[in-house]
Amino acid sequence: MTNIRSLVPELAEQARIKLKEDETTRADCIEALRAWITELNYLQARTDDQFLVAFLRHCHWNVDEAKKRVLFYYTYKSKEKELFKSRLVDDKLLEMARSGIFATLPSPIGPGGPRIHYTRMGHIEPSKHSVSDIFRFHAFRAEIEINTDDNWNIAGVVEIIDFTKIPYSLLLQFDPGMFRRMNAFLEHGIPTNLVATHIVNASRETQFVLGLVRNAMKQKELLHIHSNLESLQRVIGKEYLPAELGGDNGTLSDAMTRYETQLTSFVPYFKEEERYGVDEKLREASEKEQEKTPALGAGVANEGSFRKLNFD
Repeated sequence: MTNIRSLVPELAEQARIKLKEDETTRADCIEALRAWITELNYLQARTDDQFLVAFLRHCHWNVDEAKKRVLFYYTYKSKEKELFKSRLVDDKLLEMARSGIFATLPSPIGPGGPRIHYTRMGHIEPSKHSVSDIFRFHAFRAEIEINTDDNWNIAGVVEIIDFTKIPYSLLLQFDPGMFRRMNAFLEHGIPTNLVATHIVNASRETQFVLGLVRNAMKQKELLHIHSNLESLQRVIGKEYLPAELGGDNGTLSDAMTRYETQLTSFVPYFKEEERYGVDEKLREASEKEQEKTPALGAGVANEGSFRKLNFD
């Protein structure tokens, strides 16, 4: 019997139809993924049911794909020490939680719908918040969501970004190499899907630039640029927007307080995270052994390729 949260009926239906979740095979898939992790001497990873089921759901219960994603997740965190820095909940993270930049709204878009993140760009102070600080905040929040938010995991996430008074000096900190490195974790490591990004309160000049960005995107339908608040309200629905945007989905102040409490409660979790990761020396030795005895190494075929990933 698996030890995972029960889903509301609407979300359970999404998992069954879209993610091919089958209660009769669920426990076997979780156990197969856990056994694989246990067998790899170079991977130290969490193996509790709720953590593993998040990756299996994202991979539509394809165990081999889930293996790849779990390995990428830990390889990345072991490799990118510069971006992740300490795994401890420090004053910088708490300050950003209190800053009003980021908020996770309490209600998703319907019981079986995606979670909503709201970002106020004007609250970012480039003298205090670097691009890597912002990435680290997102990474910590995503790791909490892996363990707590079934809507985020199953139905995905909608990002609403308010460009009011955006500090252009922050944009100067971005460079393509760093952006690719950060995006790799969000795209290939975190078990959720971006459903849509909605931009609101952007200047005409910014809207023009964002329009060019959208035209260059492979999935143009993911980026929506709203010329006014009323447009956003029509598309999302007032009931799903925060009070500060004329909606009924809680206040941003309450969201900040709620997240700070949640972040603090995960202090032991992140402290424990220091134990997990990939030992590249052991992986290299394991790959050499597989080359000598390919039949014995068949169970983890192709996994060694993650060692050679270049996030730059």
